[in-house]
Amino acid sequence: MTSNSPTTDRNGNHYRHLEQHFRYLIHQKALQPGDKLPSEREIGEQFRLTRITVRQALQTLEAQGLIYRQNRRGWFVSPPAVAYNPAQRKSFIEYVSKQGLFPHTELISQEIISADQQLAAQMQTQKGTPLLKLHRRRSIEGRPVLIEHMILNVDLLSGIEKEDLSQSLTRMLPKFGQTYHAMDLTFKSTALPNSAAADLGIATGLPGLQIERINYNEAGEILEIDYEYWRHDAVIIQVGIHGQ
Repeated sequence: MTSNSPTTDRNGNHYRHLEQHFRYLIHQKALQPGDKLPSEREIGEQFRLTRITVRQALQTLEAQGLIYRQNRRGWFVSPPAVAYNPAQRKSFIEYVSKQGLFPHTELISQEIISADQQLAAQMQTQKGTPLLKLHRRRSIEGRPVLIEHMILNVDLLSGIEKEDLSQSLTRMLPKFGQTYHAMDLTFKSTALPNSAAADLGIATGLPGLQIERINYNEAGEILEIDYEYWRHDAVIIQVGIHGQ
């Protein structure tokens, strides 16, 4: 890092000089995506700043999507945000890979349950219908960016619980004689729920994007309801509309 000290700011906005210093290093590619920044203590000692001032500068850079913090690991330079069109029938693996980035999916848990009255209404099925609950964490370039909570109708996808559910469900469906035919999408800007923030290894209350997706088969039956929680700085929603 350069030796220019941000303590020369007459207005006392020391954190802005520190913020500008790291932004410059990132834009000049002196710091690359995935690089780890020095610890807050080391930054404070180098620039003769308090821990509070250092944290303020780093949190400003985080809000701009330039860096991110992993609990108990420190601060890292963010990889590029992935362009995502949730209306397209492309798997997470496919659209991330096509952008030159490395995707990974981790299956956190899976469970077969019987639909109670509320779930039966949501899935438009009968009470007692077997449903598969999935909980997955998805990463880009080793950085957790997305938590998924999914509910699948096992009656329509018999035996799917025996598959490797860290893989693309989109590619798996034809094996069960099903395809996605129609979709309902809901987007919501929100503070990440405690559980999603913990799964992503970030502080509770950070902003995020919630996407609810309901997928139907050709017969109009609900195959799956998917709740996604994205880091706010990890995704750019792009939806193209052409013609009438």
